[in-house]
Amino acid sequence: MEDDRTWKEKVMDSVYELLFDWECSPGWYRFARRVELFIMDAFVDLFITVCIISNTAFMACDHAHIEPHFANVLNIGSVVRQPTAFSSSSSSLITRSAKYCDKCIGLSVCLSARMS
Repeated sequence: MEDDRTWKEKVMDSVYELLFDWECSPGWYRFARRVELFIMDAFVDLFITVCIISNTAFMACDHAHIEPHFANVLNIGSVVRQPTAFSSSSSSLITRSAKYCDKCIGLSVCLSARMS
């Protein structure tokens, strides 16, 4: 039986295997499991949800000709939110290996897999 895949599909499969299909050390899997236990906690999920909602509120309040005091409040909110967003997305990448994400849809599915 002849392979019906196109040249592009073969190259994409090779690149996918090169970048995402590897075996890690058992220590890494233990570390990822501990991070997953933390990130899947209901209170951590609630905290991240509150941060997302507050970020939406901060973005809605940002406008032209803003008062300096209010601009400072929005800046502090942004400084607090950015590390939270970084830690959330990086821990999601640690716990959800890219190998298990759907390569047609993309990495955003892998990042949002924590929410399901």
